[in-house]
Amino acid sequence: MKAKEGAALLVALWVLIILSLIVGSFAFEVQLESMLVSYKRKKFRAEMMALSGIEYARAILDKQAQAKELEIEDMEEDENGFMQAALYIKRGLSTSSTIELGDGSFTVTLESAEAGRNVNLLTRDEWINILEMANVPSTEWDTMIDCLEDWIDEGDLHGLNGAESDDPFYKERGYPVKNGPLDSVEELLLIKGWGPDILYGKDADEDSDAIFGIANLLTVWGDGKVNLNTASTDVLLSYSEYEDWELESVLEARNGLDGEAGTLDDGIKNLADVGADPNKFKLQSDFVKVTSTGEMFGNQYQIECIFLLKEKDSVIVYWKEGPPKKDANAR
Repeated sequence: MKAKEGAALLVALWVLIILSLIVGSFAFEVQLESMLVSYKRKKFRAEMMALSGIEYARAILDKQAQAKELEIEDMEEDENGFMQAALYIKRGLSTSSTIELGDGSFTVTLESAEAGRNVNLLTRDEWINILEMANVPSTEWDTMIDCLEDWIDEGDLHGLNGAESDDPFYKERGYPVKNGPLDSVEELLLIKGWGPDILYGKDADEDSDAIFGIANLLTVWGDGKVNLNTASTDVLLSYSEYEDWELESVLEARNGLDGEAGTLDDGIKNLADVGADPNKFKLQSDFVKVTSTGEMFGNQYQIECIFLLKEKDSVIVYWKEGPPKKDANAR
């Protein structure tokens, strides 16, 4: 009798253990699903914040054509600096705003998409200036430039150091040369002789010196003229004629007569004021890059797009979205 009672007790204990495991597993799955649903909800709300930032930027772009010359007393009525942002875009300047909406926010930055050198329009000499500035070994220049030209030009006649679709490099990778202009700076990574070290840089090691990435100097947008109001110092240095004193005068002119950045008189008003070549530079842009980052409870979502600027109803010609990524050019 005691043996039967002991067996029954043992079975009951096993049943309790199994039930506990089932209940615990079910509770864990419920908790996990709840966390996933909560994450997706927050991610969705962060995405909606980012989309709100794009619409806010669109409103700024539509207003820039009518942007008036603001006076100091107007600033108190300019909520969130909206009209100042529109004025900055009209002058070819960059602008950034952060707007709080309930529990979330979005940060939207508008800047010229023509603040870099257009990869599709650079001459051989201009490429040499850029590659030399980036500390790319001179022994690689001819191969890189010839392969780029073969990638862009039509036909299958390759340059002296170039490569067409019949080259083992492309056969191994399973794709032909494009025979057309680049659609993005990152497309350089597909071309023989180019790679991440060239675009994004690398540290010095025992075998080679450091390379300073060139991706932040380049663009595929515009007519080849660089926006002088937003071009970085590195972009301006990629022009062989620029010296330190000329750069200093450009940077000072951007701050306006009061010499302070972020005020109403910012921006170079005339290329002749800084002796800039109108065949190489411009002050307003036809393409504007908009980066909107939405945030909700620590979750972020980013949208990057390019607008073709018009007086009204500017058109989106490029769109990329997803979680924010670290700047590949940071070094």
